[in-house]
This record gives sequence, C-alpha cells and structure tokens, in this order.
Amino acid sequence: MSVQSALDGVCTYFGGPYDPDTRTYRSSPLVQYGVGVVRRAWPKRDDHADYFNGQEPGARTGCQMVVQIPRHSESRVAVGGEHGGMKRLVYEFKLNCFIRSLCPHAEDAQDDVYALRDAILEHMRADRTLGGAVFQAGEHVGGGMDGIDTVYGQSEMKNELTKSFLEITFAAIEFINA
Repeated sequence: MSVQSALDGVCTYFGGPYDPDTRTYRSSPLVQYGVGVVRRAWPKRDDHADYFNGQEPGARTGCQMVVQIPRHSESRVAVGGEHGGMKRLVYEFKLNCFIRSLCPHAEDAQDDVYALRDAILEHMRADRTLGGAVFQAGEHVGGGMDGIDTVYGQSEMKNELTKSFLEITFAAIEFINA
C-alpha cells in the first residue's frame, strides 16, 4: 500500500468521492456537522464557500478538513523467516479541521466544534478500517501513538466571524507482504 492510497482512502472516508476539478472530496458523510470539503493538501486559495459546501442555506458553522500524514514507519513482523513474511506500516494521520462560524455567540461556535469532534469519532468507531482504507485506525500501536488524540485551538473573532481549529491525530496500520 502506498502512502497516496492510504491518504486517498482516508480522505474518501471522511469526504466522499474525489472531485478532480477542485482537488477536493466534496460529499462528506459529515456534512450535517459542518464538513464542507476534505483536502489531501493545503490549498493555494482559501474559498469561504468551501467551508459550507453541501449545507443548507443559512448554515451557521462550516469546516474545511485537511488530512495529513506527517510521518509513517515500517517494521518487520516476525512471520515467515528471513526471506518472507510481512511488514507493518504505521501511518500517523492528522485531521486538521479549520472551522468558520457565523454564530452570534462564540460559545455556540465552540459547541459546534465539540459536536464536530464527537461526530468524527463516531464515524471512526463505525468502521475501524475507515471504509477499507487501512487494516485498522485509532487503536494503540506504541511509539507514542495511543488511540485518538484531540487538540482544540483557541477561537478568534473578527467582524462577526468566529474561526477555530480542531486537530484529531490517530495511527492507522496496514500490513504488506515483504
């Protein structure tokens, strides 16, 4: 399994089918929680409409998720001896959720961030393979990658727009014959 196929599979699980014209995944199963688009790289241009893509008009909070693999490791699994066997690939994934909210109160925007976090984790728990993208994700694998970690950014308010950030980090494992 290549790093590109793991990344594409996880992006598809959270964002729906890939749209080659926009280089985004635009039919997220989490749209009701504000996920407008999922990206596999940071965009050159930040389009406000992407945060609210697919939502009903007047939606108060939207999200653009950038999925990143900052590192991965590969190690031999003691199966099959010197000239055969398997290798375990461990990918560290970061779901970088950039949030924009039009809520009149920042507290309501923060509640939407917590609801988004809960929805993402429920979606992960529904299928540990993340739609067949990996063998399993979000489980303890050692090396400092224990389960699923969440970091919340401090909200920033300007001109009645609240911007926030949510980062969810987890390990995903795949096995290959090698």
